[in-house]
Amino acid sequence: MKLLRYNSESSWGIILLITLLFTIFVLPAIDLHWQKSLSWITDALLFLSAISTVARRKKMVITLALVALALEWISDLFNLWLLNSVSKGLNSIFFLLVVVLLIKQVATSEHVDLKVILGSVIGYLLLGLLFTIVINYIMVHDPAAFQVIQAQTREVSEHSWHSESVYFTFVTLATLGYGDIIPLKPYARSLAIFMTVSGQLYIAIIIALLVGKFASVRQGKTEG
Repeated sequence: MKLLRYNSESSWGIILLITLLFTIFVLPAIDLHWQKSLSWITDALLFLSAISTVARRKKMVITLALVALALEWISDLFNLWLLNSVSKGLNSIFFLLVVVLLIKQVATSEHVDLKVILGSVIGYLLLGLLFTIVINYIMVHDPAAFQVIQAQTREVSEHSWHSESVYFTFVTLATLGYGDIIPLKPYARSLAIFMTVSGQLYIAIIIALLVGKFASVRQGKTEG
């Protein structure tokens, strides 16, 4: 039974990883019309696979995911900006909770296996997706907060700014800072600093945990 649960969680972890890679790297490059259609599918897959990957507090995670997903779909159908704001907030809380639970799973695991490696990679991508939601919301509702150099003239909407928000988020997390998207307002600059620090802290914490587990296993074998 334990082996079966492990395989199931690992399978869902792979599905979550593939969905994240598609959402982050492929979806922004697709035509805007297809982005709107595919985002419904990818959002459902993200929530479902994230719930199945997290081993703890599943009732709370499921409740939060269902409410966030329902509000997102309703707000898209009826174009309700207030409901959309609430759904974005719930989405951010949901992904933050999943990231925290994945870090706990990595920290409490006795060995470094596929589940731990998947959790580490997924946690970083989910952290970026969380910040992407926030940046996307800001770009839509406060366009003056960021200056996008040589941006194409197009309809300003949640989906039209998806590419820019994904790009800015992961460039900032990686501390590259190309300078083609510039935070202008004080709160946008503070958010960019927080994203940079969060990305570096996540990598430092995960590497420390993984190295510690490798060292403890090697020490156990030496003593044995």
